Formats: sequence, C-alpha cells, structure tokens
Amino acid sequence: MIIDNHQYKPLQFFEYDRVTFKGKWSDPKFNKTHFEAFEQYYIANPDTSFFELIPNGVRFKQYVGVVQIGKTTIEVLPKAGRHSEKDVWQGVLLDMLKACHLLTARNTGTAQLRLKSNSLLHLYFELFLNEVELLIKRGLIKKYRRENAQAKSLRGPIQFAKQIANNTIHKERFYINDSLYDKDHHIHQILNETIRVISHFTDEAVVRDKLNRVKALFPETKSLKVVSSDFKKIPLSRKHIPYEKALLISELILLNYRPDIKSGSRDLIALMFDMNKLWEEYILQSLRREGSDRFTIRGQKQKVFWNNSKVIKPDIVIETKDKVNTYIVDTKWKVVNDGKPGDDDLKQMYAYNYRWNCNHSMLLYPSTTDQTKVKGQYFKAEDGKSHSCELAFAQVLDGKTLNKNIAKEILHSFENSKESIENVP
Repeated sequence: MIIDNHQYKPLQFFEYDRVTFKGKWSDPKFNKTHFEAFEQYYIANPDTSFFELIPNGVRFKQYVGVVQIGKTTIEVLPKAGRHSEKDVWQGVLLDMLKACHLLTARNTGTAQLRLKSNSLLHLYFELFLNEVELLIKRGLIKKYRRENAQAKSLRGPIQFAKQIANNTIHKERFYINDSLYDKDHHIHQILNETIRVISHFTDEAVVRDKLNRVKALFPETKSLKVVSSDFKKIPLSRKHIPYEKALLISELILLNYRPDIKSGSRDLIALMFDMNKLWEEYILQSLRREGSDRFTIRGQKQKVFWNNSKVIKPDIVIETKDKVNTYIVDTKWKVVNDGKPGDDDLKQMYAYNYRWNCNHSMLLYPSTTDQTKVKGQYFKAEDGKSHSCELAFAQVLDGKTLNKNIAKEILHSFENSKESIENVP
C-alpha cells in the first residue's frame, strides 16, 4: 500500500524550541507516545546532546536535522535572527549539508523539490538506495568466507565433533568447514541491515518504489547486529571505493537507530548535526572554494601554548601564499544582539593572534539583518607590532536562500585589514 506523502509532512521546529504533549508548549501532533520515545532514548543515552527532557516534552539544543518516531517525523531547523519561515531554513540546512559533503545528492534540484513534502530523513534514505542501485548495476563484489556445513563430498577440514553428533547414521555426509566465494560478506550484511531499517521506517511512495527494486535485486545475507566497530573493520582498498558513499550513509542511519523492543511504535532514528560544527565547516569549505588560489586555508590547526600539553586551535587559519600574512577566523553560531564581543572571546583571539603571528582575526557570527561590524585594535605588544580583531556578522540569507557570497566578503575584509593595520600609528 502506497501512502500519500503529504499526510506524513514533518513536524518542524527550530533549534532551542520546546514542544510538549500538554501544557504551555503543546503541539496537537506531538503526543505522549512521542514523549515516551524521547524519554526511552534519553534513559538509554543519558549523555545525549541534541535534546533535554522537560515536563511532558523536550527542549531541543543546538543540533539540527531529523528525528523519526514510528511514522512521525520531526525536523529541527537552524535559525539566526528573526526570519522564521521554516521552508527557508529547511533549504538553508540542505544547502549547508551539501556544501559540507554531508549530503551528496546527484540531482540537487530534485532533492530541493523532494523536501517540500518529505523529510530530510527520507532524502537520506533515497540517496542510500540510489547508491545501492548503482552498486548493483556495476556488479556487487564477492569475497571468500568460511562456513561450517553439511556436504556430500569432502572438500574442506572435517569438524569431528559435529561429524560424530550429526552423521553417525549418514556415513555419506561430511560436516566440514567449507570455503565459499559469494556475496554474503560483512559489507553486504551492513547494507542489508540498512535496507531493513529503511523498510521499517518509510511508506513514502518514491522511496518505497526504489526500496522494492533494491530488495528484489540485492542478495540475501546473514543478519548482523551492527555496531560502530563493524565500519572500522572495513579495509581501505580499491575494491571498496565504490561502496564508500553507501557505507557512510549506512553508518549514519544504523548507529542512530534505537528500536522499541516492546511494540515498535516508539522506534526512533535521529540524524542530527551540531550546528556550531556545521557552521564552522560551511565557512571553511566556502573559503576554500573562494580563495584557494590566493590563500592556504586550514581548519582546526593546533599549537601548544603551555607546558607541551595544553593546546589552542582556532577554527580556521588563512595564510597568504607568500606566507607574509596570517588571518584567523573563529566561528560562533549564536546571535549577538548588542554587537559587543565577550571578554573571554577577545582574550582567546588575542592568544591566537600572538601564537600564530597573526595580523588580523575575526569572530564570525550569523545574522539575517544588516549589523555593523565592530573592529578594534589590541594594545601594542613590546615588539611594537599592531594586530586587530573584528566582530563580523555574516548574512546567512540572500533573499530566501543561503548566501553563497559569505566567503568572498570575509576574504575582502581581511585584504582591507592589511592596509588599515599598516597605517596604525
């Protein structure tokens, strides 16, 4: 039975929103079963970082993405400033994930349209199935494996204990440890478990159609209870390169799936991304695309600053190709209303400037309004060298889409800062 997509349109909230099944923040589509699923997840994972329990509900944190409980999908969207159109921020999230290579849609236009009536989770399901279809067309790899089995000919080491227990009467049979060369191996077992989870969670028409095609063509394998170490066991080799994208999505799905053993109605899967890290990665990838011809741009490069044990590491280090000038960017995904940097942030940026011999650093915050940059000079050190820090506000939106010129504006600001620093008396 194919179910209309629109009746499963996701519930949408912003980061830090609250939702309850009764009381002040109640939502008629969020019920007690949903709350109990979150509660069960929290009990199993008390250090969970993407939500916290409140009376009769949950409060989301700085994580964005999608949670599905049974047939109910909940999307948690980013937000910076007062612009509150959820479709706009859904598009921003999708574009950021693509820019950071966390979403590898082959047809991004189609992906954008598909999200209008479906969830990010279903998009990941569809991307996984697309990758598996490509693997099937290319040809699935075979591997050798060992298996204990009954055979009518002696073609492997005989298992004497099993032979005595099973074949005392049937002398024509042999219980052996056989060597098989087939498609029932570790990688395909992981992919089959992902197919099983997708089958459990989706009734969306396009995904279900792809799923049925894949299930009909994919080989049967033994079941596998997948844990994180299963992905680490897969060696990096030329044969495994075509499987890389499918396995990455498998890891994301399987390691974030929490089945409800009792009834299945509270099965929960969560694909959540730390918005602080996503913002940092988006800025880093944007800067690399925009300025790699003029700058060397690195992320999270650390240096020791105390006793050879304590380190500091700015989010992004930008160095001119001639190695004459260095700039630092530290990203913060939070709204600053008073336009003033905190003392701790300024001290941190001063340490970055000093340790990296940096001319100019930037604290970069998101904004959806025209906020004025705040630029200040640090007190000159004993060597007489001037350096500065700028509080900058990146316009996240260009109209109703993600602003693709943020990197250009950052680099332009740094190039201008060189002249202003040189003119400081």
